[in-house]
Amino acid sequence: MQQDRPRQPAPSRPDSGDAMEGRGPSTGKAFAAPQADHAGGAPHTGTDGPGATEPALTLSSPCRFFLEGGCRFGARCWNLHPGAPPGTPQPSPEPSSKKPSSKKPSMKTAGDVISRILWDRQLLPSEFTVGHLDRFSGVREDAFTAFCWEDLASVGPEVLAIPQHRIQYFKYRDRVVWDKASRLDDVFGSTGGGRTILEVMEEEARHQQAVGMGDGRAGVLEEVVALENEEEEEDDEAEPGDQSHPPAASRPTHFVAVRITSPELRDSVARLQAALSQADPTLAEFCAPLATLHLTLCLLRLDGAGEMQAAVTALRELQAKHRRLLPPAPLLHFWGLDTFQRRVLYAAPAPSPELAGLAHALERGFACKGLTVVPLLADDCFHLTVAKIPVGGEPKLSLPPEAPGEELGTQAVESLCLCQVGGGRRTDGFYSTLVELDLY
Repeated sequence: MQQDRPRQPAPSRPDSGDAMEGRGPSTGKAFAAPQADHAGGAPHTGTDGPGATEPALTLSSPCRFFLEGGCRFGARCWNLHPGAPPGTPQPSPEPSSKKPSSKKPSMKTAGDVISRILWDRQLLPSEFTVGHLDRFSGVREDAFTAFCWEDLASVGPEVLAIPQHRIQYFKYRDRVVWDKASRLDDVFGSTGGGRTILEVMEEEARHQQAVGMGDGRAGVLEEVVALENEEEEEDDEAEPGDQSHPPAASRPTHFVAVRITSPELRDSVARLQAALSQADPTLAEFCAPLATLHLTLCLLRLDGAGEMQAAVTALRELQAKHRRLLPPAPLLHFWGLDTFQRRVLYAAPAPSPELAGLAHALERGFACKGLTVVPLLADDCFHLTVAKIPVGGEPKLSLPPEAPGEELGTQAVESLCLCQVGGGRRTDGFYSTLVELDLY
């Protein structure tokens, strides 16, 4: 059996590095002399010799990001930074920091404003104007009461109604109180303005007092009383430059009233008129006839037979609603007397939420039919005229010497009359009436 001979190690092949350094194939030792530095410096020994050091890293190409001014590594960059002092760190570009945008408070919508105007008894819808976007004529203004604010799917083609997203702003009288573009909300104060609609109303009232217009209530009383008289008297009261009367184009032609039928209340008014005439006989001709005693709830401007018929329809719909719900009839209590500029002597009913709600329901019903509602300033202007002196009359009214302190009487609101301004009298002495409806 043949014995295996031990294998001899294969001779090592010199690699490129060994050849460059002059290393022999068998010994692996450097045999070449040390090379001199290309820059003319002292020769250096090989890497394997005693005291040998690692050659320094050579930076071959400039940094293109540094040339563009945006190298984020600075002095730690492996590429050359031409013109930069050695060892000087390059400023790293800071990431663009965006300030966190503070979230704006949510703004009340146009629907919220509509609901506030409709259901807040301290606000009168007829005092507000709506600026809305019309697809043909751009932004236009219309009275708040000119719109029907019911669901768009339930209104007819002849009713003025708009989607809420087209509403651009609301005005209280001539003052913008809600504006979508500028995020103004002086109705609720939701955008941080710190003002609400009640404060705006107080500011407007103080402004009117400052310019000598009073608090507005007197002007409305005068207007209501004047419009319920005959046309000749109405023309006499419209003096040139009188700021308390609206122009003829916006003056009411009809009014909705509660006729005073209570014998107790009529007797009290008759006694007051007798005491007034006894104190000054010249005032007897200015006392209101007992047959015309009434309480005005709403003023309208109706142009043509079509709008008159629409007003009658609105009243019949209100009548049907009251009969279906069967609410109790409001009972009005009249206490004491008051005067306006010593020309009007009247008795006002005690505040009644039911009466104010009925007046608002009338305004909404007429507005849904596209009719023009002439504004009453406030619910507290409801009054029963006892005597009235025309503008320019010499006598001046004053409270009777023994003004009654007890209750004058009560009147149940059981029917409504749609009367015509200056349209003459009926055979029973009351105003000319288009329709008289029983609510219950």
